[in-house]
Amino acid sequence: MRGNQVVSGLALTIFGTGISGFMGKSYQGMPAADPFRPISVPVLGDIPVLGPILFKQDALVYISLILAIGLWYILFRTRWGLRIRSVGENPAVADAVGISVSRVRYICTILGGMLAGLGGAYLSLAYAPSWQENMTAGRGWIAVALVIFALWNPLRGLLGSYLFGGVEALTFRIQTIGIHVSSFFLAMLPYLLTILVLVLVTIRLRQEAGAPRALGVPYDREER
Repeated sequence: MRGNQVVSGLALTIFGTGISGFMGKSYQGMPAADPFRPISVPVLGDIPVLGPILFKQDALVYISLILAIGLWYILFRTRWGLRIRSVGENPAVADAVGISVSRVRYICTILGGMLAGLGGAYLSLAYAPSWQENMTAGRGWIAVALVIFALWNPLRGLLGSYLFGGVEALTFRIQTIGIHVSSFFLAMLPYLLTILVLVLVTIRLRQEAGAPRALGVPYDREER
């Protein structure tokens, strides 16, 4: 309805957090009946060090790799990707050449919501096969930060997500090897890293292309 998209997004986030807690109360702490389990790729899974990291993961991890590569190809190597980027940069020009701005934006928003839902499914069916209220623990905002870090490039986003995940895994490893550090400080590390990366990227954005110019700006063709 061409309202402020930042305010609308915050409202939907708060609403989603509340309704998930309300509807999931009876599932609190229950283990998933049929979670995703690691699938070992023959031969490749036996490679020292890299094998367990890359080729002994669950199906959603493999799907995420395919999605990142596929989305990069679509965005930067296809006509449909050119339309998406043009709608994000200058919707008035895209509209002038016959591209339906509303249709492209609705399709991308719906597909983006589906991918976000897939991320939530990973948390409750693979990462920690159960359901807890607020189990995302702010990771959705980290995903937004990763998009900025990646300069809207899916492959960079993939690398950034593994960087964040690696730091999060490192915090658990530090505790298991007996290094005495506050667990609260360790829990903060991935988020501190994200803040640091965002500061560096913000400095870099002064020299490189940043966010799409029309990102979050409602389009009204009557104002064109």
